[in-house]
Amino acid sequence: MDLGIEYTDDNESSFCSLWSRIHKKIDCVELFSNPKLGDDYFFNRLNIKNWCNNFDDILNYIKTNYNYNLNSYHIHMICNNENSARLNRPKFGTMKILSLDVNKYVMHSNKYIEIDIIDKNSLNLWIDVFCRSFDSLNIKDEVRTIISKQFKKLRLFVAHYYLNQVKYPAGCCLLFEKNESIGLYCLGTAHDFRRKGVARELISNAVKMAKINDYNSMIVQTLTKERYEEFYKRLGFRTIYKKMLYTFYLN
Repeated sequence: MDLGIEYTDDNESSFCSLWSRIHKKIDCVELFSNPKLGDDYFFNRLNIKNWCNNFDDILNYIKTNYNYNLNSYHIHMICNNENSARLNRPKFGTMKILSLDVNKYVMHSNKYIEIDIIDKNSLNLWIDVFCRSFDSLNIKDEVRTIISKQFKKLRLFVAHYYLNQVKYPAGCCLLFEKNESIGLYCLGTAHDFRRKGVARELISNAVKMAKINDYNSMIVQTLTKERYEEFYKRLGFRTIYKKMLYTFYLN
């Protein structure tokens, strides 16, 4: 595997591990599990980097021992035609991993949007905006537990939108650093403030932070069926590799 891709993929895996209650390597499969996050395709996952001959046995072992009343895990596999052909499971989708050259990024500003860097005293604000942006109010307590515990490893941002001189929490994101790479995660906008430039303003501030910390690039993931890829490409992101995602049903 290309070293840059390996570092990028490790950034993603390390970030996912922060959200896991169970994180375990079983031969060629890396398991991330947190039943309190439901059947989330990003966090309840099985990573496969290299194929192993006893793969089906490993899946059966996981089904028996790591079910936790989940309906499914999602298998994440870096695109490889040979391995994909071997994996006879329902395809969930394609996830693209994109990179942005932060030194070439053209900054944007919007007079109606203000971005705040969140300190520990403002964690509840970030958590509330995150859960509203991702329709995840049902997991709010677990998100609070995770973010409170991992706060020192993350850089959290909240966007506020000014409307009729009133300031409204409108969006959020965070940055995570690992292995010489920095990733942009949890980029979301509250329903009432979509298509108003909130996500772009959050990205601009994330770019500033990446540059301050001497990074030349910043990574982001997007599921193709969510149709955000063109938005990222207009801002200068480019695809560096793809993952195939498959559904592994547990029941």
